[in-house]
Amino acid sequence: MTRARSLEIEVAWARIISIANEADANVARTAFSSIIRDSHDYSCAIYDANGDLLAQPTTVAPGHLGGMTAAMQTLKGYFPFDELVEGDVIVTNDPWIVSGHLPDVMVTTPVFHRGRLVAFAAALIHHQDIGGHLGTDTMEVYEEGLQIPPCKLFRAGVANEDIFRIVAQNVRLPNLVVSDLRSQVASLHQTAGRIRAFLEETGLDDLQEIAAEIYDRTERAIRQMIAEVPQGIYRVSRVIMPGDDLEVTLDLTLTVDAAGMSADFSGTSPQVARGVNCVMNYTTAYFIFGVMSLVAPFLPSNAGAVRPLRIRAPEGSILNAQRPAPVVGRIAVGQNIPELIYAALGEVLPDRVIAESGSLPLWWLTLSGRRRDGEPFVVGPMFSGGLGARRRIDGVSALTFPTNIMNNPVEMLETESPLIVERRELRPDSAGAGTCRGGFGQEFALRVPDDDQAPAGPVVSFLVAGRTQSGPRGIHGGADGARASISVNGTEVGWGRPCHLRPGDTIRYRTAGGGGYGNPRLRDSGRIAAEIRDGLLSPEAARDIYGFKPDAT
Repeated sequence: MTRARSLEIEVAWARIISIANEADANVARTAFSSIIRDSHDYSCAIYDANGDLLAQPTTVAPGHLGGMTAAMQTLKGYFPFDELVEGDVIVTNDPWIVSGHLPDVMVTTPVFHRGRLVAFAAALIHHQDIGGHLGTDTMEVYEEGLQIPPCKLFRAGVANEDIFRIVAQNVRLPNLVVSDLRSQVASLHQTAGRIRAFLEETGLDDLQEIAAEIYDRTERAIRQMIAEVPQGIYRVSRVIMPGDDLEVTLDLTLTVDAAGMSADFSGTSPQVARGVNCVMNYTTAYFIFGVMSLVAPFLPSNAGAVRPLRIRAPEGSILNAQRPAPVVGRIAVGQNIPELIYAALGEVLPDRVIAESGSLPLWWLTLSGRRRDGEPFVVGPMFSGGLGARRRIDGVSALTFPTNIMNNPVEMLETESPLIVERRELRPDSAGAGTCRGGFGQEFALRVPDDDQAPAGPVVSFLVAGRTQSGPRGIHGGADGARASISVNGTEVGWGRPCHLRPGDTIRYRTAGGGGYGNPRLRDSGRIAAEIRDGLLSPEAARDIYGFKPDAT
């Protein structure tokens, strides 16, 4: 390829990325739910005419992106791409086709230029409600809400209003959910228009030559980066608790060889009659994320990035659950996969791994009930614990990892529900000590009012959480972070099953701090003194854990 042609590819690639970023911004501007606007619990992507991933925005959720990418290939079997016409919009939330649970609804539309299929625009959002039971104590997916098989939401630009009516009748907040669904479709049309304008301006007939070059470059780059990892077979096993009375084992054999990197999860526990199972799409997505975050964190995600990666999980295991397994809380299991990869490669890549994180999994809370006037409310605040420490950098406090979702503003929660936020702050002494400490967890306290703003009936709290049995482990001499807990009126409770809150009740969610990295006695005394001044570290902990003496500064 000539230098001039290479420059053309670079400019075109930057333009395509900007179109993907604009698609992301359009969803945020047009959506109605706080979980979309504020938490950013959605993802967009651009695919080529074959349904291969071409570009993503700067910010996506790994589970969403992986789910959409797998779905594009599956949807070919339902709607052959050569039979699609301009204005068609396909919709589905099938967990085994998309990203693993029913609240995630994906829409996609073909993009035509000069009568020729050139791309697909896709958007997936986690809807505030999809009906069904709010809890991981489900036995089958049928209990978890409305299932939308692959179907055409629009045919040649004409809306299928029957589907909109079915959705509206099966959710608690029909106006909100249907409006968010329409915002997804609007984003697709805008993205399609930008792609057509780009092709018209550049005189290109399609995107295939650009796509092929981008895929090849990305593949070469990730192969070079994987080649920096010592070849060998790395094994790790973890017992996790995706529920206070449930233990499962995750077994990983990671092989690094001349062909690339492969993961085999043979030995992992079988699927369970509890809503924490993972479908293969979700497992694959977090395997890819785990590898790329470790060996190629600045490389773009596209079809070329996954060519050297292979994965296997036995059918019927908790990481490859078969229909009709319940899956609503799949984050409690699937989001452990990146840490398994870090543990497997931690000894050979000590500068790249992080200690265990207190935000694993993402704390997904849904609070539902009725206001005094009978109007229903459903809110879904997201919050998180501390990131694990790295070799030379402290863990970030209150950061979602690995899901890449943001925290909701307190003001939105109080606006969209009758609940009162009494406290939201970092947890002192929660960070795992080390030469570099973990991030601090947070405390989030909610009260159900018992005055004239009291809701009509109980408020149902549904939470997917983690690290409630023990805190995140430190590495290379670092200390563990503080464990998480949930309590109602001072009494500790579990998670996963619905918790009914009455007027006057206060529920406190305390997330875990991240694990530390390295010997705490080697930590910089100036940093210790600053955290004491900020109220994040008690003098007693500084003395007992770090050996800190006030006159050391």
